[in-house]
Formats: sequence, structure tokens, C-alpha cells
Amino acid sequence: MSDQQPKASVKVAANAIEDTARAVTALLDELDAEHAKLTMVFYGGDHDDKVIARALDSTTGARGVAGTTAGELSCKGFSHNSMTGMSFHGDGVRAAVEIVPKLRQLSLVPIVHLPGKLARGIGRSKSELDPERHLWLFMVDGHSGKEGLLTPFFMQAAPRLGLVGASLGDGEDFRHARVAHHGRVYRDAAAAILLEYDSPFETFKHTHMELTDRHVEVTKVSGGGRILEQLDGKLAQVVYAEALGIDPSQVTAATVAKFPLGYRFRGRPFPVSVLRIRNDGTFRLASSVQHGEQLSILEPNDLVGSTHRAIDEAIDALTARGCKAEALLLFHCIARYIEARHEGKVDALADALCQGPTCGLNTYGEQFETLHMNHSLTGVIFG
Repeated sequence: MSDQQPKASVKVAANAIEDTARAVTALLDELDAEHAKLTMVFYGGDHDDKVIARALDSTTGARGVAGTTAGELSCKGFSHNSMTGMSFHGDGVRAAVEIVPKLRQLSLVPIVHLPGKLARGIGRSKSELDPERHLWLFMVDGHSGKEGLLTPFFMQAAPRLGLVGASLGDGEDFRHARVAHHGRVYRDAAAAILLEYDSPFETFKHTHMELTDRHVEVTKVSGGGRILEQLDGKLAQVVYAEALGIDPSQVTAATVAKFPLGYRFRGRPFPVSVLRIRNDGTFRLASSVQHGEQLSILEPNDLVGSTHRAIDEAIDALTARGCKAEALLLFHCIARYIEARHEGKVDALADALCQGPTCGLNTYGEQFETLHMNHSLTGVIFG
């Protein structure tokens, strides 16, 4: 057996140390972030952003990026206000990170140059990017509503590459997600990462939701399509409750987590999560909908079993390429976590997800290739 080190490798780490300075120092040490080509850190919103930004910058410089979560995931299971991270090492790794600020004001014109700039940042031209070696990774403020603009643009710029991303959150407060990079803390921003990884990797997506024959029509929407005010000409919460056969007062976070809205896309269910039931009976959505759009009330399949099978299949696909799964990067919708919590299945779901060294987080939305998704799991299995 050869003693030769792989050209590309991954480390993961996690801790639940309450003191931010101690927590981030311990995490970066365990990740050997000083020598890494890229370090990604995900942390609970109670931690001190500026302390994390300074520690990360002093250790990694521009090679490190961090973001807040709606909950963290590691081999220890789900946790809150902890830290988890992943670092990439070896001569077969190159990475570049760019921040996209002021997302709510974003148009495509100011970012037209970014794909080429990221390619140059790893010493490549866009024409040299190879789907077997290169991957887009995204960390986007989940309050911005701009995921559906960013992901198709980057996929069009390099259409052969895979793209996996997370809409960053701040627990279940739905207020201020943050990104830390190169000593600064950003709100209303995204981190775009181009990764070159010279060992095999496998991207995947999964949802456990199924379509039903319960349909409603969007009749009033605002907030860029993310504030759902009316369905079928009446208050959204009222019509949603009628479709489920319950009283509007019984519509809770657990209800909308278990029965999201959605529609058929390419023959498959495409969920639209309700992030929050507002006091006025309107819904704040994690994806945009349009006036006149027909939506279904979706219902869950086997959350735990289907998740285990989805990750099994991704690992099997990597194994079929002659490579062992070394680490999992998982972006997991907060609504799936809320459903599991309500059903008493949090530990079982964590076991289904963590089939190897794992760095993950609960999100306000997930990205896969051109799609901004909800109620889903997206990820990368690195060999």
C-alpha cells in the first residue's frame, strides 16, 4: 500500500465551546487552517462575529470564510450556537473566495466579471474549468431573496460545473445572517467560492416531499414574491388551514414544516417553505412565488429513511469511481429540522445524515446547480 499522500484531502471539526475566542481557536487548530487552501466555518448567531472574523483572518487570510446558521450539524448531531468547519488541503487544491455585498440592491451588471476573477484567482481561465475538478460553493444571506439570481448566473458562466450552496440563517430568529471574510463582517452579502479539488467528489440533492391533489392559487404577493398575502382571494393562513382541514389557529411552525407549499418541476415536487407565519396571517416564504401561480400543499414521505438512502446513493456513486468517501458537506433546510423535532426524530435524522465525517448546517434555503431550493438537502461528498 502506498504511503503517498492524496493530492487533495479534507478535514472536519466541531465544538460547542461557549466562549467565541476559545471556540474558533480550537476549531481552526483542529482543522489545521493555517496550512489549508480553503477553510469554511459555520457558527451559531450568539457567537461574536468580529472575534471570528479576526481569528479567521489572522490564521487563513483570504483563504477563510465563515457564516451564521440556523443550527449546526456534525458527527455529534445537531446543535445550536456551536461551530463546525471544513478545511481543504494538498497540492491538488486551489480555491478563491469573493464577497458579493449589498445583495438586496444586486443586479447582474456589477458581478459580470466575478466568475472570470474567481477562475483567475486559482490560476485558471474559465475555459479550463473542469466539472471533474472544479465546483462552485455558495454562502448567501438567506434574507436577501437573491439566491435565484446568483445561482443561474454562475451556472451560465461555467455551465459544466456543479454548484452547491446554502442560504445562511440566524437560528429561528429570521433577522440577520452574517458572513465573515478577510477580517470583515458582512450583512446582506454572499460568499462565492471556486474550488479546485483533485480527488473525486459527488454532489447531490434530495427532498422527501410529495405532491398532493390539494391546490391553491396565489392571488396576492409582495416583498419580491416572498410575502404571501392571499391564496384563492383570502388570507393565506386561512386558505392554507382550509386545505388541511384545520382551524387557522392550529397553523404553527411545525405544521408548515411538515406540509409546505410547492409545485411540480421537471416531474418532481419542488417545495416552497414557509419560513415564518406572520402576525397578520400572511406567510414569509423562503422562495419567490408569482401572482396567479398554482401551488400544491405537499406532504412528507419518510424523512429519515429517504435521507439515509439519498446519502447512501451519493456515497455509492463515489465508491463506483474507485474512491472512498472522506467527508460530507451538507446544507440542510431548517424546515426539515423543525419537522424532525416535532416528530421526535432529530437524533435519527442526524444519524441518517452523518454517514462519515460531517460539516453541515441548517439553512433558510439550498442551492443546487441553477436552482434555489427549499425543504431540501444539498451537499457534496468529498473523496
